[in-house]
Amino acid sequence: MKFLLQRFFNMYWRTASFNLTRFFVSLVLGLVFGVTYVGAEYTSYSGINSGMGMMYLAVGFLGIGSFNSALPIASQERAVFYRERAAQTYNAFWYFFGSSVAEIPYTFLAVLLFMATFYPMVGFTGFGAFLTFWLTVSLHVLLQAYIGEFLVFLLPNVEVAQILGMLMALIFLLFMGFSPPAGDLPTGYKWLYHITPQKYTLAAMATIVFGDCPSDGDGSEVGCEQMTNVPPSLPSGLTVKEYLEDVFLMKHSEIWRNCAIVLAFLVFFRVLTLLAMRFVNHQKR
Repeated sequence: MKFLLQRFFNMYWRTASFNLTRFFVSLVLGLVFGVTYVGAEYTSYSGINSGMGMMYLAVGFLGIGSFNSALPIASQERAVFYRERAAQTYNAFWYFFGSSVAEIPYTFLAVLLFMATFYPMVGFTGFGAFLTFWLTVSLHVLLQAYIGEFLVFLLPNVEVAQILGMLMALIFLLFMGFSPPAGDLPTGYKWLYHITPQKYTLAAMATIVFGDCPSDGDGSEVGCEQMTNVPPSLPSGLTVKEYLEDVFLMKHSEIWRNCAIVLAFLVFFRVLTLLAMRFVNHQKR
């Protein structure tokens, strides 16, 4: 175990081009979103929908970027893994453990770089909310990287993994609960909505910054603000928090539940990855 952990940490440290590119892209994404939404307001009907669109795009870009960046690294390591497994150098579990642990600090650092520019520039405040937001986004990015590794070990080559991954991403983006809103999804498609990991990430992110309105607060939070320019189809006097709950079915009280579900998805895909490492072999003889 110690040998494999050291090996993976050394590999990540020595592949500077991979990590520096990942950090640079995260920083640039944060700046792009920040510049686009600097000075934005989130209390009008158009403003809150624009803010939700920002969250939706952030989840999509960060997730797809993490997935795609994981594919070449996992693909290169797969050939080495097959050779060393054939020689019975180590148990598949310890390889799985090492690859799982080594990814975590780099993911959290990349997301922190994104957050450092994105969070203050778009007008979000609160240190506690910042930490919760960071954790939520980091779990999402980590999950997408792990899904990428799973598909590499499951499928015959990286090209097939990339195609299937993009298909999954398109389906998940469609059923995240933003467009169309969760409340407008047909009943027959609700099961797709509930099994979409990004749904829980988006709900947690949105309610952290838009859905908080504590009963003992001073009412200055965005969630407590009454929405302006509301269309006739919605009741008057609607607050931002109530709008999220009624239209997008997102509740501030479910933040930690949503984070726990994302974590459960993460564990689920890691178990599938371990099974793929143990029982699937695409080595050409």
